[in-house]
Amino acid sequence: MKKAILCFMLLLAASFAFAAVNTQYMGKAPNIIVSLTKQEPDPVEPGKQVEVSFKLDNNGTIAYNVMFEILPEYPFSLLPGESAQKSIGTLGTYQEGKQSVVVKYKLKAAQDASDGNHEFKARYKSDNFDSWTTIEGLKIKVQTHDAILAVEKVSTIPSVTAPGEKARLIIELKNYATSLLKDVKVSLSLDKSGEAMPFSPIGSANEKVVSYIEPQAAMPVEFELLVDSDAASKAYKVPLNVVYSDILNKNYSRLNIVTIVVGDKPDLGVTLERTDVYTSGSTGSVVLRLVNKGNPDIKFLNVKVLPNENVKAIGADEVYVGKLDSDDFSTAEFKLSVKGKGAANIPVEVAYKDANNNDYRETKEVELKLYSSSEARSLGVEKGSSFGWVVIVIAAAGAIYYYFRKRKKA
Repeated sequence: MKKAILCFMLLLAASFAFAAVNTQYMGKAPNIIVSLTKQEPDPVEPGKQVEVSFKLDNNGTIAYNVMFEILPEYPFSLLPGESAQKSIGTLGTYQEGKQSVVVKYKLKAAQDASDGNHEFKARYKSDNFDSWTTIEGLKIKVQTHDAILAVEKVSTIPSVTAPGEKARLIIELKNYATSLLKDVKVSLSLDKSGEAMPFSPIGSANEKVVSYIEPQAAMPVEFELLVDSDAASKAYKVPLNVVYSDILNKNYSRLNIVTIVVGDKPDLGVTLERTDVYTSGSTGSVVLRLVNKGNPDIKFLNVKVLPNENVKAIGADEVYVGKLDSDDFSTAEFKLSVKGKGAANIPVEVAYKDANNNDYRETKEVELKLYSSSEARSLGVEKGSSFGWVVIVIAAAGAIYYYFRKRKKA
């Protein structure tokens, strides 16, 4: 009797245990869980195709005639021929080992899709339920291959800055990405290869920070620089580094080169160095002195005497000087025939280039003072004629000779 009672109690306990297991794993209704398990590629670029995989798990009782439908929204669309609704059929239970299934769709991202995680919805139903069950918060990641932040334009005010003067350097950045770019840092490398550039930032450091730039938007960044007073006149290539991040926190760094032109207008003086010409109607050597009084060097200097009614070159009328450094001088010699009263103005044309290859052509006048013969002799710049003295000497010699000869005869 005791054995019979014991067997009955064990059988009853086993039945309760089976009921508990069935309740735990089977439940009273289907319990379908939908998850997006994979996207390929990850992330997808704007304008490209992506395949997404959904896994449907049933943690409840058997679900019959299961239907699954994806509800794509901008910036995604189904490929032509791809059906949004798919028939799953029967979705079993854990005990049967048929409790899950994978469903795949092929979508295309819009060409102008912005970077980031884009949400969309899906839904399912079965014969066990009267209506659809919607799943929200499914995400597909979109990211351009390279979020481009370009240096669109560079300008300086003034366009050419003289040594010792200030310049505004304006750099226009443009976001060519389809999403916001953030934490933008723009810095000038004013110490190139160990050699300091002749520029010093004023009012700020050599780095500027921009919080963000909207997609397809432009943003100006300005630096105020002081050019060293002894800076050479030329074009300086300054490294410009741009660092930024996209909304997915991918970091970028780009090295650019901007050009700052330093220069000043040349100041070339032309004066008289020396001359052999002092009187009107005479011909002789005239040496001109050429002085570079400006900051920039001068090169390809050519000097030409222009003829007029009072001045005429005898032989070559131009001289090539070549390079003339700042605070230096050179000379050019001409043989001229000059006439005039009191003075003659020698028209001189000088043609040259500055250090930045800008062309200059100027006409200057050099005054050559002219004297009368008596003034020239009195100043000692012209000797009187010796013919008169020769006549006097000959006459005196003749008189002496005649005197002594007559005396001898007497």
